[in-house]
Amino acid sequence: MSAAPCTTPRYVRRRPELTPCYQILQDHLSTFIVERQAENRPLPDYVRAEFEAYLRCGILAHGFLRLQCGDCQTEHIVAFSCKKRGFCPSCCARRMAEAAAHLVEHVLPLVPYRQFVVSFPIPLRYWLNTNKKLFAKIQNLVLAEVHRFYEDKAEAAGINDPTPGSIAFTQRWGSALNLNPHLHILCPDGVYTRVAGQVRFRNIDPITEQEVAATVERIALKVMRYLQKKGYLDKDGEVVTNPTMDELFQTSEALILATQSSIAGKIAFGPNAGKYVTRIGSGFGYLEEIPLAKGSRCYSIHGFSLHANTSVNTHQRDRLAKLIEYIARGPLSNERLEVTDDGKVKLRLKSQWVDGTTHLLFTPGEFIEKLAALIPPPRAHLVRWRGVFAPNSPYRKAITLKPEVKKGFQFGDDGEKSFKNLTWSKMLARVFKIDVTRCPDCGGLMRAICSVTDGFSIRRYLKHLNIAYEPPPRAPPRYTQESFDFVLPALTDEEIITYL
Repeated sequence: MSAAPCTTPRYVRRRPELTPCYQILQDHLSTFIVERQAENRPLPDYVRAEFEAYLRCGILAHGFLRLQCGDCQTEHIVAFSCKKRGFCPSCCARRMAEAAAHLVEHVLPLVPYRQFVVSFPIPLRYWLNTNKKLFAKIQNLVLAEVHRFYEDKAEAAGINDPTPGSIAFTQRWGSALNLNPHLHILCPDGVYTRVAGQVRFRNIDPITEQEVAATVERIALKVMRYLQKKGYLDKDGEVVTNPTMDELFQTSEALILATQSSIAGKIAFGPNAGKYVTRIGSGFGYLEEIPLAKGSRCYSIHGFSLHANTSVNTHQRDRLAKLIEYIARGPLSNERLEVTDDGKVKLRLKSQWVDGTTHLLFTPGEFIEKLAALIPPPRAHLVRWRGVFAPNSPYRKAITLKPEVKKGFQFGDDGEKSFKNLTWSKMLARVFKIDVTRCPDCGGLMRAICSVTDGFSIRRYLKHLNIAYEPPPRAPPRYTQESFDFVLPALTDEEIITYL
């Protein structure tokens, strides 16, 4: 007997080739790459690989998985994804949903939480982006001060041997696709300690306005002292010398220019190089960075900013999941992109700036340049665990909900990678309420029967289904003829005869 008909929405495959971001890269990426090569400023391999992987993501012509219902034998196919972490809207959304589900269901204990958002002065942002070791050190200084707040407050309340915890997410972007490395730190709003050998969570009073101000002041002081000790700043806080860049940046002028311009809100390449990004809005506007509006539990000093007003109580697990999704989100949404009639790229801001700006306008090359600056370098950690959540913490196994569950691949007895604890299908069901493992006709279980990666097999199968079996065509590079002045020198009659 077949299963009851499935009541979940029918799966409809993703069509990335119809989205604005894909179409922009499809038409203009080759031109952008060739232009950088012509300037002797080629893009790094990891940047080109990210773009190329995105143009293959979700395209059936590059391979797919065949699923078949065990009851009625219905089949459908699912395209492979790029699984990159730079800007792909689909893969970043999946990664966001996976992070929220894993943390809420398997890791984070049933206690209240608070988010700390720390941003840095503009000159420091460039240093942090081009030197991974420096970023790691600065991040440790910031986390130490956040933990110090919890420890001092717990000790003042008479709690012995308090241990806080944190999970720090690095976000590399602002809402304007500008490079802005900053930290979102999720902390249990209290501390852990041992009572009669048992691990106990102890609440503390919420952080006050004065404590936020004191914490950001300590963060700024500690970071500036460290930079002075390293010789990067003088005693007055003025820049003396820049830290050594990672080798990746030393060998790529294109990457240096793209990141510098992205942080400053300017354009690096093309006819508008050196100019500020075009703004659209009702206000007069100004050319400097929009300052962070101070509000409840939000203070800034010396370019450092700390916001600590977002909290979630113990029983608001759905709200906690939403907060983690916000923290772990990607930089780009196709819903905010539009290609205008004249071929420009219009980006809608998430909220109106104080000068009235509502949209930003880019040429396609300028848009690709901004994406290139946001792609994280290889082996750059975007999540760090500290305190009770640290991998070597004696508290970790005692407080996490399911310590045996590991994020990512699980390993079988033979040592081979077998499956992920949160599969793509589960994420699809979680985010879009679509369960691809259930047959849309009879509700039976859909099982993977094979993956199709051979070019000939892909074409034959897709042609049988009357589906486009060639990948979307890429536009060839467009070359621009530069103008030049040529003045023919005055010649005598004898010289003219000689030339003829």
